[in-house]
Amino acid sequence: MFDPDPFIDRIYEAAIVPEMWPDLLEAVSVQSKAVGGVLFTANCQYQGWTASPDFAPLFQDFLDKGWGERNQRRQRGLERNLRGFFTDGDLFTQAEIDADPSYDYLKSMGCGLCAALAAPLPSGDVIAFSWERSHEIGPYEQDTLDAFNRLSGHLQRAALIAGRLGLEKARAAAEAMRAIGLPAAVLSRANKLLLANDLLEPLIPDVFQDRLLRFAFTDLRADAQFARILAKMQSGECAADQIQSLPIAARENRPAMVAHVVPIRRKAEDVFSAANCLLVVTALSVAVSPEAGLIQGLLDLTPAEARVAQAIASGAQPAEIAVKLGVSVGTVRTHIKAIFAKTGTSRQVELALLLSGAVL
Repeated sequence: MFDPDPFIDRIYEAAIVPEMWPDLLEAVSVQSKAVGGVLFTANCQYQGWTASPDFAPLFQDFLDKGWGERNQRRQRGLERNLRGFFTDGDLFTQAEIDADPSYDYLKSMGCGLCAALAAPLPSGDVIAFSWERSHEIGPYEQDTLDAFNRLSGHLQRAALIAGRLGLEKARAAAEAMRAIGLPAAVLSRANKLLLANDLLEPLIPDVFQDRLLRFAFTDLRADAQFARILAKMQSGECAADQIQSLPIAARENRPAMVAHVVPIRRKAEDVFSAANCLLVVTALSVAVSPEAGLIQGLLDLTPAEARVAQAIASGAQPAEIAVKLGVSVGTVRTHIKAIFAKTGTSRQVELALLLSGAVL
């Protein structure tokens, strides 16, 4: 028999120590005779999740093949505003289940019967817990569902705690940047401004704009690059620890700057975090050609690209650069093309002006 009481303390521990969620999901799976458990948060632009260890590959496959978008459990649960845990029978008629190919897939994977909980969070995300059973075991017994419902309030409170802690971690990161003199902002999964330190706030709206749809750069070229970076992050092309950098042209009242977009890791500890990325700004010195090492770090260039960029900043032409570096002109032009792509420039004079901090 499934006794929920021993799990209550573990639920609140997981809210504070997120690495504990997978083992907790597994322990509940064993007691409830489930194949595995998963928790995830989602909004219109993002879905983050963690699962019991053995179930995680099955759930990842379920998402990779697009079944997560076609299966209507979560949406139907929210529409019906169901309180506590629900089963597939609470959401669909048997005819609807039989006509839904996602259920055929779940059944083929040894799943197909859920006990699930869905609830909105103050952050605007929806949180869901779900434990999946096989048809061989059969539907959840009423006493098992009663046990799940004794945990439902604790799970929702733990999610709220974890979400607030995640936001506090993001706030701490922004303030850490402030302590070393760097403007910084934290963006949500919907790419809206969650918070900014007091060094970044004066850059709004001259450099940045807090728009209705998403946080944006005032400079159109920088914003186009920013949109591409966000799209890469959304599609998973951008590694969790990969920093993306983009230049911001100088204006008469301020120097050129480089903005660094730092993705926030999306492992179990961040499933409940409303934050998507940290934006950190570095100003370039006026009328100074930076060292190659600084250029490399600021703009995510390779060492060879950084040396070429430094030479361009000093006014050298491709033929001169080739002689100086001992490579062919074709190699230099290849590096220049890559530098243009990474900096959003299209001409050598633009790149030279950017790196020297001159007004564009």
